[in-house]
Amino acid sequence: METIVHPCQELAHIMALEGQLGPLDGKKYLLTWSYHPKPLNTAVANSALTIAAKFGMDVTLLCPTPDYVLDERYMEQARADATAQGHQVTISHDIEEAYVGADVVYAKSWGALPFFGKWESEKPIRDRYRHFIVDEQKMSLTNDALISHCLPMRRNLIMTDAVFDGPSCFAYQEAENRLHVQKAIMKSLLSDKN
Repeated sequence: METIVHPCQELAHIMALEGQLGPLDGKKYLLTWSYHPKPLNTAVANSALTIAAKFGMDVTLLCPTPDYVLDERYMEQARADATAQGHQVTISHDIEEAYVGADVVYAKSWGALPFFGKWESEKPIRDRYRHFIVDEQKMSLTNDALISHCLPMRRNLIMTDAVFDGPSCFAYQEAENRLHVQKAIMKSLLSDKN
């Protein structure tokens, strides 16, 4: 169930977040682009953005340049959901500003939409932003934030070993929740509604 969104991942993610934090309303959620040597799709990022806004968090999308801002359809939906609950969605290209005070950091790489299908053109741009890795220094700017990734993840490219193996990372709990979420979806789809 992954095309341009990833519903199973977003449900597993939000389930893990609620398990860790309880009510999410008003929490600062940072969705950060991270370097990866390949241009990955935007499905997980689109889903993370929209579900965080739907659950009442103040969402910051951190990416290197405007070319990496997510598809306007998902940005618009996230803004509408956040606004309806008295919160906001912010786009930032400033690493330090974006991390300050975050309660949750979600790291994901994705390709720049204007370069879709033009990998050779995007690669030199992407390679300039290896410093978007989630590391201890960036995490020290947060509000003792939780950190996750959808997995699998390239260590020391997306986030450092120290962050991934640290007590704030809940990526394995999120991954486990995929099983529970997918079983619930299957049960719902197979149940007799008559």
